[in-house]
Amino acid sequence: MDKSGDPRIEAAEDPKLSTVACSKVLVMVAENDFLRDRGLTYYEALKKSGWGGRADMVEAEGENHVFHLSNPNGEKAAALLKQFVSFMG
Repeated sequence: MDKSGDPRIEAAEDPKLSTVACSKVLVMVAENDFLRDRGLTYYEALKKSGWGGRADMVEAEGENHVFHLSNPNGEKAAALLKQFVSFMG
């Protein structure tokens, strides 16, 4: 079954994107993640949607999907966590 354009799969396609019920969103992607483009598309669509919140994006260079789980003590995982904590603060 093709899910192209389904907002449950492609959040950037949601016609109600401008009504996201929070004041800030942090999109985190990894450079070599197979879902990277989806994250970038969501980030750009959210900013262009008319939503009035703050959208930030963080990209971990040279990393793959869930790198922070497979190497939680690594330097880049620690940096990612620090960025997350700063954003939430």
